Amino acid sequence: MYKFKYFLFTGIFLVQQAFAHFCLKSEPQGLNYIVKPWYKYRTDGKAGREVMIFFSGKKLFGKITVKIEAEGKAEQFNIQLQQAQDSLSVLLPENVGLKSTMVNLTITSASGKFVQEINVPAKKKWTVYIYPHSHVDIGYTNLQEVVKDLHIRNIDVGIDIASKTRDYPDGAKFVWNPEATWVVERYLNKATAGQKKSFVNAVRKGWIQIDAAHSNINTSTCSDEQLLAMFKSSAQIESFTGIPITTMVQMDNPGASWGLVQAAAKSGVKAFFSYPNYYDLRQAWENKPFYWLSNNGKDKLFYLQATSYGYGFRAKGQKYGLGKIQAFTTEYDRLSTDNPLENFIDPFIFQETQKLEDRNSPYDIFVMTWSMADNCLIDADLPDAVKLWNAQYAYPKLVIAGSKTILEAYESKYKSIIPEYGGDMTEFWTQGLASDAKRVGIGRIAKEDLVQAEALWSMLGKKNNPGFDRVWDNLLLSAEHTWGYQDPTAPLAHQVEQQKAAYFEQAGQLSKALIEQGVKDIKKDGENGFAVINTLSWARKGLIKIAPEESKKGDKVVNEQGREMNSQRLSTGELAFLSDSIPPFGSAFYQIKPGKQSKKPAMSIGKDHLNNSLLALSVDTLNGNITSIIDLKTKREFVDRKSPFGFNSYNHLYGVKNGKPEMMPGKPTSDKLSYIEIKEKGPLLSTLVIHSKGMGSNWIRKEITLIKDQAYIVLNNTLDKTATTNKEGIHYGFPFQVSSGKIKMDIPLGFMQPETDQIPFSNKNWFAFQRWIDISNADYGVSWTAIEAPIVELGNLSGDILDGARQAREWIKQVPETQTLFSWPINNHWDTNFPLKQSGIISNKYVIMPHEGNFEPSRSEQFGTAQNRPLIVVPAAQNPIKKSMLLLSNPKIVVSTLQPLTDEQGVLLRLKSVSEQAEEVELTWPDNKQAVLYKSTPYGTTTEQLTGKIKLIPHELMTLKVLFK
Repeated sequence: MYKFKYFLFTGIFLVQQAFAHFCLKSEPQGLNYIVKPWYKYRTDGKAGREVMIFFSGKKLFGKITVKIEAEGKAEQFNIQLQQAQDSLSVLLPENVGLKSTMVNLTITSASGKFVQEINVPAKKKWTVYIYPHSHVDIGYTNLQEVVKDLHIRNIDVGIDIASKTRDYPDGAKFVWNPEATWVVERYLNKATAGQKKSFVNAVRKGWIQIDAAHSNINTSTCSDEQLLAMFKSSAQIESFTGIPITTMVQMDNPGASWGLVQAAAKSGVKAFFSYPNYYDLRQAWENKPFYWLSNNGKDKLFYLQATSYGYGFRAKGQKYGLGKIQAFTTEYDRLSTDNPLENFIDPFIFQETQKLEDRNSPYDIFVMTWSMADNCLIDADLPDAVKLWNAQYAYPKLVIAGSKTILEAYESKYKSIIPEYGGDMTEFWTQGLASDAKRVGIGRIAKEDLVQAEALWSMLGKKNNPGFDRVWDNLLLSAEHTWGYQDPTAPLAHQVEQQKAAYFEQAGQLSKALIEQGVKDIKKDGENGFAVINTLSWARKGLIKIAPEESKKGDKVVNEQGREMNSQRLSTGELAFLSDSIPPFGSAFYQIKPGKQSKKPAMSIGKDHLNNSLLALSVDTLNGNITSIIDLKTKREFVDRKSPFGFNSYNHLYGVKNGKPEMMPGKPTSDKLSYIEIKEKGPLLSTLVIHSKGMGSNWIRKEITLIKDQAYIVLNNTLDKTATTNKEGIHYGFPFQVSSGKIKMDIPLGFMQPETDQIPFSNKNWFAFQRWIDISNADYGVSWTAIEAPIVELGNLSGDILDGARQAREWIKQVPETQTLFSWPINNHWDTNFPLKQSGIISNKYVIMPHEGNFEPSRSEQFGTAQNRPLIVVPAAQNPIKKSMLLLSNPKIVVSTLQPLTDEQGVLLRLKSVSEQAEEVELTWPDNKQAVLYKSTPYGTTTEQLTGKIKLIPHELMTLKVLFK
């Protein structure tokens, strides 16, 4: 999206003036020269640096002899001037000017001799790779369906232009880059047999070059499996064309999740090219390639953050107007002009390469994109512009290319000097998710439900269902970086926002429908029995709630052995009970019996406290904030009472630093307590409800729940959001007291410690986490999760800033040492690309678990995943899974996904190490299945058979294809 104003700076060529002695005169004649920043073709076909000579006050005519002496070389040649002229172009010998040097120039004519020493600054022989594309910005410029159709047509147009320029000189032959497999997949779904044949031919000839990512995704907000789903269509397209897809690009959106490295590498991707929008913070890494190391220390990607992708718009697109170049019409399908070199790369390319030379860049490769706008027509002038340029200049040499060609250029010449770095490139645009908090919550739940549905189908012996891929596609489109129309005040904006919201809503509906469809054969209504199914690879308990209409028979719940469970009829009419420990990939059976549950002492609760025998909570009756969380065994306090922010406090902040003085943030305001009520008071669970009002909301309700003998706290914060276009944010505060505690954060395919595990110049004002955050010292700590809201701030309300284009100095440069978190579910900071306002009921659930001992990744992983993937409850007549489908011998290895196969009896099993050490694990199948294991790509292509214990390196993700005999 071209969201920010761009500034161009005038380049300055080196101009030096000197005086030469005219040998036949007593008075010297003036002589000026300009050393040009390019090389042209000499008469011998070699590249020579051009120097323009200007004779002040004199013109030369007839035979001219030029002698050049430089770097131990001497060269002399004659020129016949047919008419008098006061300037002369001289091309230096080959390779003179690659480094700074002095050149002695002698020019002799019938009227005299000039002798001049010329200072030639260094200039590399640059090769400029131009990546032609139309930025895929789904919904930013038109309805999503129209954007799709334009990009689909661009493939046929690209093939046509490539065919017409196939005999052009090397470098000028046209190549089209669709940018995203979302485009290619839609094209193939709609293409005729003839179009498919033409497409495959174009791919095999290199006319169409495909990059692997589904679209331009906010990868930090993805789950483990969502990152891998990004590349599934790439694997399918690769199989269809027979041409490997080994690169990915990301346009517009700055930053990416560390987990992307492993997900991409496991999917066959070798390089990641980033072309972000214009923002100052990008400049630290611009044109500085490195190998981005995964957290497993083995997988890596070549990474290049190249020049901002918007130059084609600034140079050409804006001159023709968005109304023309973004139009999807039958009148024209490309842009062509009579002057291809007009509005091209001069002087930009000389300015940018000079910057790199000034920084002593070791490379002579420059990479840029060419897209006249977001979702635009193809510039059919490009191959002719490149052809004409390369005929005029030897260097910079232009090459129309795809990512694979650019990767080969870097690695063939510079592989040995490209450095390696590891860490998270924390994204800058993820705060935009808080512009539609309700849908983001739906999406986060949907992606966990979908993984549960896949496991459930596998456990019940079902084959794969096309519905799984449809949900993943909706989830990827929900994570795609475009959320709204370029002008959110325009009538079209509402339709675009509705379609974006539909991606989340459809994912939520379809994932739940797949769970329902999966249990259809075991579901028996009216039997007063319930199967409780665990889709995770470790045993766990859980709070189960049965709807009022399904629990009319009584208030007693017994397990298969007839033992009565601790149960409670809730104020909602639901019947709640705490399950036994449900085996991994297994289930248990419970029945409702007539009568009341056996009398058990109620938990201690008042309007200012809760106690469940493990934890004691205190609540301030003046403001409703939690003032104390004490571990009753160790007597440790987990609330920082000295913090200016209350625990579970509501903080509303107007304003945002966006370069507009009138938008500067004010001071946060808290809510005003209305009243506190006891909602549940029983032997199983107790709940306090704090009612309040605050800025930005009609009302606020915060529920605090403790469950008997369970060492965690459940908070449900719900509000009725008022609609406003005034810039604002709502932040819930969690100031923990964990002395010298370090924060570790779950991210896709791993975890990281802010600051320590971040690539320099990444975002430190806010973070997106996956399922858990842990704050621990050597002796104790706390694990925390937010089910619906992925964005957190550390230490303070630091999310009050937008973009990095105008205020780089305002961004946090170092993450503070802190044990305070803020969940940031709601804001409307953006002026484009995201909704300007939101309203209605928005709920956010938080779970907090104090623990003994230092940080243990497997404990946090189990806590966070269990809270995000609750036990599945199904009305049933009996226990459907009497033996676990699969057992793992090592708790530091978990199953990330269990997917049913389509045409074979078996599953695709993904193992994930949550250990910082090398681990090994043994898989057993208690239900007597005879399993043959193969190591596999993430999408089922096997590589080798495995037997015995399986070894994994730290943080490794390994996919196995398991076939049952």
